[in-house]
Amino acid sequence: MTVHNYSKHVAIVGVTGYSGRELDGLLRFHPEIQVSGRFASKADSKTGAEAFSLETLRTKSPDVVVLATEHDLSHELVPQLLEEGYRVLDMSGAFRLPEAAQYSEWYGFEHRATGLLKESVYGLPEFYAERIQKARLVANPGCYATAAILPLRPLYMAGAIDLAAPVVVDGKSGVSGAGRHPKPETHFCEVNENLKAYGVLKHRHTPEMISQLPGASVDQFVFTPHLIPITRGILCTIVLRAAGGASVQGILSEAYAGTPFVEVLAPPSMPSMPDIQSVVRTNVCRMGVASNGANTVIVSAIDNLVKGAAGQALQNLNLMLGCEQGAGISR
Repeated sequence: MTVHNYSKHVAIVGVTGYSGRELDGLLRFHPEIQVSGRFASKADSKTGAEAFSLETLRTKSPDVVVLATEHDLSHELVPQLLEEGYRVLDMSGAFRLPEAAQYSEWYGFEHRATGLLKESVYGLPEFYAERIQKARLVANPGCYATAAILPLRPLYMAGAIDLAAPVVVDGKSGVSGAGRHPKPETHFCEVNENLKAYGVLKHRHTPEMISQLPGASVDQFVFTPHLIPITRGILCTIVLRAAGGASVQGILSEAYAGTPFVEVLAPPSMPSMPDIQSVVRTNVCRMGVASNGANTVIVSAIDNLVKGAAGQALQNLNLMLGCEQGAGISR
C-alpha cells in the first residue's frame, strides 16, 4: 500500500479541458502534491469540478494555482491571483511572450499586464529550473514550441547554426492540440483521412519559439503546423544549415546528458529517428539527427498533452514546490 505525504496543495482552474484533465490525472499518483481544488467555468459532476470564484478558491488554500484556461481568461485572472498572494502556473499563452506588442500582432488582443510579462518565467525546466523554483508566475510553454525549442536552443546558444540560411520547422500535431472546444475544422469528417497545414506564417507559437532562440529572427525562421488524424502527439522535422563544421549531434548529446526527460538518439540506435508512438503518454522529448555536410535534419517527438502541456506543468510544479523534478511523472 502506497503511503502519501500530502504536504503541498494545488488548485486547477480549467480541469475539464484536455490539458487540465491530463494534469489532474498525473497528480492523482503524486507522492507529495494533492489537488485541493478543481474548477471550471461551471460545476461538472463528471470531473468533480466546482464553478470557479475567488471566494471558493480561498477555501482550498492552494500553494500554487494552475490555470489550464484560454489565454484571454488567464490574462484576466493572473493579476488577480497574484494580488491575492497565490503563485501561478499558467498553461495558456498569455504570459509566454516578452513584449506586449507581440500580443496584438499574434494573439489579437491588447496585453494590459506588461509588468508581469517581465516577471513571468518561461517554464522550460531544462533551461530555467533555478528561476522556476523561485517564481511567482511561470508560463508553461506551448506544445509545438517545446518540440522545436528543445532541439534548437542549444544549437543557437552554441553558434552552431548558419544564420544566413533559413531554419524550417515542419510540425505535425494530433487533434487534441486544438483543445476541447468544438470547431468546424476539428470535426471528425474534416480530420479523418486528411492532413492539412494551418496558421501558415502566422501561428502564435512562432514568436514564442524565436524568443527562446538567441539569434533567431522572423525573416530566417519558418514554422508551419499541420493537423493529422491522430488524438495526441507531435512530430517536428527541422531543417537547418550547421555553421563552421559544428557537430549538431555532439552539441545536443552534451546539452541533454543526464537530463531526465530529453533523449538524443545516437547512431547506430535503431530507429535513429523518433516517432510519435514511442513517446505517447510519456513526458519524454526524443530527437534524432541526420547530417549531410552542413545540411542537417533534426526530428523531435513529444506527446502534446504530456511534455507539451501537463507533464511539463508537473515538472514546473515540482520545482516550484521543492519536490524532485521528476516526482509523479513516469517516463
